[in-house]
Amino acid sequence: MVIEGVRERPERASDEGQARRQDEAFRQIWQAFRTNRTVEDGRHDTEDWRTRPGPFASLVVSIPAAPVQPHLDGFRATLSPLPIVRVHPDHFLYLTLQELGFVTDDPRRRDEIHPDRLAEIAQAAAALGEEAAFTMTLGGVNSFQDAIFLDVHDGGACDRLHTRLRELAAIKSSPRYPFLPHVTIAHYVDSAPIGRLPALLAPWRDRAFGEVAVVGVEVVTIPVETAYPALQRRAIVPLRT
Repeated sequence: MVIEGVRERPERASDEGQARRQDEAFRQIWQAFRTNRTVEDGRHDTEDWRTRPGPFASLVVSIPAAPVQPHLDGFRATLSPLPIVRVHPDHFLYLTLQELGFVTDDPRRRDEIHPDRLAEIAQAAAALGEEAAFTMTLGGVNSFQDAIFLDVHDGGACDRLHTRLRELAAIKSSPRYPFLPHVTIAHYVDSAPIGRLPALLAPWRDRAFGEVAVVGVEVVTIPVETAYPALQRRAIVPLRT
């Protein structure tokens, strides 16, 4: 499907290979989830998070809720009776391309960044505008041990943006886990037996929720005082259309 205003980009062999690797990774994550005995608390807003010296900066793709409705609300209704699940609100849906760290005038830890460095990264990220806009399909439902998310089917485009960003901004630190584009829609709020969760999620596993046009990426900061604050946009980089 072609979304008006977004030009189809030619497929690259490397992108096709990455798309296959992503699909296989999603399959393996689902299989692992089905064999887990427990889920774990995955909330981001821990006590440590709330006491950090400044907001948390990331480069993201914002996800509007409308293109993934009514499936998103239908799935939320499935989760609503579960006390161990906390669902993300519409305004807190996004795909993280690169975490940058907590912004502070006196960075002392590896996960802290000076405002000047954040400005440098935002300036370097402007070159992502050379990359073509694209569409991605979100869904079906999948789950890590600590969070429920939507698979991303994008032909490898988000991985290319992630790699290009790290090159442009000279980001040298290695991520804790290999980059895998996904959109988190809920977190587990406690360690608990997995019970019937796999069976509850299974009917949504192969269901596409909708297509999203990716026409830009954003440098944002997330305030630490509340669980689901509005993202503060520091810079917007339009992609080529």
